[in-house]
Amino acid sequence: MKKYSEKIKEILTKEPDPAYKRRAKIILENLEMKGNEKILEIGCGRGFYAKTLLNLWPKIDFTGVDLNKKYLLTAKQNCRLGEARLIQGDATKLPLRDRAFDRILATEILEHIPNDGLAISEMYRVMKPGGKAIVTVPNKRYPFWWDPANWLLERSTGRHLPANIWWLSGIWADHVRLYDENELKEKLEAQGFKVEKVWRATSYCFPFSHFLFYGVGKNLVEKGWLPEFNRFSETGGSRLSSILLFPIYFIDSLNERPIKKIPSVNLVYKISRPV
Repeated sequence: MKKYSEKIKEILTKEPDPAYKRRAKIILENLEMKGNEKILEIGCGRGFYAKTLLNLWPKIDFTGVDLNKKYLLTAKQNCRLGEARLIQGDATKLPLRDRAFDRILATEILEHIPNDGLAISEMYRVMKPGGKAIVTVPNKRYPFWWDPANWLLERSTGRHLPANIWWLSGIWADHVRLYDENELKEKLEAQGFKVEKVWRATSYCFPFSHFLFYGVGKNLVEKGWLPEFNRFSETGGSRLSSILLFPIYFIDSLNERPIKKIPSVNLVYKISRPV
């Protein structure tokens, strides 16, 4: 994996959200790729991992599934034509055959699905024995500064901002749940997976990070107003973007310290299907 570390670092250089970058780095460095695997991404969205994985390992057989047709059209534009198979489908009823994939990626998808147990069961069904997967979800014990509004509301009233107001609802945007570390571990093991490792990704963050990146920033990037912050851009970030992001990444650098069991933005699980 060492020979890919610099390339991964280069690919992630432009990413404005340090939490996204940290999560992506963990994923890419721990999929245990040889370069010829059949890989499935459940909830492939606009194609960041399709594009990145094909960049790193051009000979893989990549399949992406997503419910959102608009996202799939964008993903086709972001990926090199003919190098990724992109399918509209439901994570709880995958239009794929049994035991078909060596690797599966499901990042920030289970929290959107009412019946997450069924989605995990489908993941198990389509994975080859001996196959591996990386699953990431938002942590129920997220840091105060990531989303102060919801943190205070949940602890004072037991409620959170409405999940359907995506630009306002912070960490709850379009989510039906957040996850406790042991809760998801138990759900994965109940379906037959072996949980090999769990990472807590991003414990220190700039105040109101979620609102800045996803309530405001994402909307502006998708309108084309902030191209220097677009993670799909082929060019490097501007000097202005580096200056604006400096305080955010300065605080994020605290995450390089050894981190004990404290709140984190994400939980990252490396799992396998026993032979």
